[in-house]
Amino acid sequence: MMSAGLRRSFTSLGEMAQKMQAYHYYKYGGPEEMILKEVDMPIPADKEVLVKVEAASFNAMDWRIMRGDPWLVRLAMGLRKPAKPQLGSDLAGIVVAVGKKVTQFKVDDHVFGTARFGAFAEYACTPEDRLIIKPRSVSFEDAAALPIACGTAIQAAVHYANIQPGQKVLIIGSCGGVGSFCTQLAKSLGAHVTAICRTGNVDMAKSLGADEVLDYTKEDVCKSGNLFDSVLDTGLFRSMFNYKAVMNPEGSTYLLIGGSGDKFVPALVQAPLASIFSKRKFSIVNFELDQNQLQKCLELVESGKVKPAICRRYKFDEIPTAMAYAEKGHMQGKVIVSM
Repeated sequence: MMSAGLRRSFTSLGEMAQKMQAYHYYKYGGPEEMILKEVDMPIPADKEVLVKVEAASFNAMDWRIMRGDPWLVRLAMGLRKPAKPQLGSDLAGIVVAVGKKVTQFKVDDHVFGTARFGAFAEYACTPEDRLIIKPRSVSFEDAAALPIACGTAIQAAVHYANIQPGQKVLIIGSCGGVGSFCTQLAKSLGAHVTAICRTGNVDMAKSLGADEVLDYTKEDVCKSGNLFDSVLDTGLFRSMFNYKAVMNPEGSTYLLIGGSGDKFVPALVQAPLASIFSKRKFSIVNFELDQNQLQKCLELVESGKVKPAICRRYKFDEIPTAMAYAEKGHMQGKVIVSM
């Protein structure tokens, strides 16, 4: 536990020398590479906030970074081994210390947002511009589920697709972490939503607000003859070009939100080329998170337009098990760790 004397602003690095538990990894691989270690508690820089993590959530980027896949990850994270051993981004918690130039937060504030890395730890440092205040009406678990998944859904549905009332929207992977938010958000924007999912998720897709649900193990939407104004693909389970058959030729958008490395990297080149001289536009959602996005996530939850779908909860010492489950895919919403 942090002593009362440390629950304040820091003015020098020497003021903090306490220990904490954190998960580190030192070579690329699976969850078995995650090691629980006692390490020095991080010291917030001038514009950073130290947060006692109360809840964290898993995203596809977590296991892609852990495995170093696709190879583009290694260009950023270290070619032969991870340059930084920390993992985890989405978090919610309580401010226990602030850098001397922090102006937006104070000790004991409840906050949520993202750490650069290191959310899978008892404490995490993050720049103040990657956090916002969490109201007491929203739980730590629900708040931790929001930043990357809900933020990505907002960028896809609002900023890229510009979904309008009455439009027809197809959502592939409609019940996953990002997909569950996309389904709810598209419906709240007034779209007619068709959700694609596996058999076990049909009921969930309906509960999220989908107007129609297609079980991809029984039906091929690309042979349905339906036309859509927007296609939101959260998994790249098949070539993006298959969906040309269901994209409105008078003007439509296909958005790739996520996918496996061996398919995603080629799509980075293929998407802009496929859009040339065509009213069917293909784009990759370039995720960027800031305080405005976090605030929009919070507003959607507080207004009741979206609700985080949490499929499993794990304890801190179960994080490798949670990572293994999340990596398998086919989740019904988000996987959460409560500290």
